[in-house]
Amino acid sequence: MEKVTVAVETPYDVLIDHDLLKHAAAHLEDLIQGKKVLIVTDENVASFGYLGNLQEAIVGITSGVDTYVLPAGEAQKSAENYVALQGHLATLNYSRSDVIIALGGGVIGDLVGFTAATYLRGIDYIQIPTTLLSAIDSSVGGKTAIDLPQGKNLVGAFYQPRRVLCDLDTFQTLGETIFEDGCAELIKYGMILDGDLLGQLMDRESPLNALSGDLGAIVKRCVEIKRDVVLEDEHDLGLRQMLNFGHTIGHAVEQASHYKVSHGRGVATGMILTQIMAEKEGLTELFLTERFNKLLNQYHLLNQLNLVKDYDFEDLTAAMTNDKKRRGGEITEIFPDSFGKCRLETMPFDQYAGYLAAIIADLKADKLPIVLDGDEVA
Repeated sequence: MEKVTVAVETPYDVLIDHDLLKHAAAHLEDLIQGKKVLIVTDENVASFGYLGNLQEAIVGITSGVDTYVLPAGEAQKSAENYVALQGHLATLNYSRSDVIIALGGGVIGDLVGFTAATYLRGIDYIQIPTTLLSAIDSSVGGKTAIDLPQGKNLVGAFYQPRRVLCDLDTFQTLGETIFEDGCAELIKYGMILDGDLLGQLMDRESPLNALSGDLGAIVKRCVEIKRDVVLEDEHDLGLRQMLNFGHTIGHAVEQASHYKVSHGRGVATGMILTQIMAEKEGLTELFLTERFNKLLNQYHLLNQLNLVKDYDFEDLTAAMTNDKKRRGGEITEIFPDSFGKCRLETMPFDQYAGYLAAIIADLKADKLPIVLDGDEVA
């Protein structure tokens, strides 16, 4: 078993291994014994049997296990579901000494985390991520949030889980496209802080998948990077903003598509367009686009890029006006200097919007140096 300890004010462990759900009682006993536990999940996760497996594993050491199952998808991370979940806890008379478990991907984790942060001014919660993306990113670090019609993750709190259980077996029931979404965040970690990790993704006989023998080690490395950044900047005021590489444009693309574009592919779109923007405007000296483009195509992460041509530029910039990285009339973007090294660049928002307008215009005119998966390479 791999273990990463996140030494915040109340430290917690991230456990990474196979078969963790089956043995959840042993890994959670100190946190849930004799307590009421509410497991929140979605219909997809429940359909694979993970909800039943977890419930069966822990029921004997709790004072009772309740379940709350939502439909799957980003739309569930809403104010309505947040209020409904709070009301459900109150109806069941949950107290501060009880526990909520988030069993699922990032949507479930974010919703449960924010609910836990605010129910009775704080109740313990445990993250059990079932997607690669949530395992390496959203389940660690204490960012919790719900979406508003005006934008993604606009209401939330910093609230750390008490433990994270990452059962690698759950990744085996992910669709290929969902696993690839997680690879977008893997690539992000490599781009911003770890060129060696990026090399592990590039120099392979075949792309990383749910059965890869080194998957656990790669997940652990990403969690370590996230841990180190969080410990230096828990509340997202400096270094932690590096973790948002590709997210300014990515979140705007997700919102403009009404979330038809997944988070991973939105981030991949944001990363490649930000890289090209940096080169075009002389904000980076090294020419990384061709190799970066090839890596993203390995995981089919640019196969929805052409959809961006159909979006109004005003819709994208409107989404960005509520971006968390914007402060006053300025925005902080993350630009790559080389593989494994990025930097924060703060500029007037109007200047950034001008850069983006030029990139989107070139994209619509097929003038960007991007080869899409399936295109012939000259």
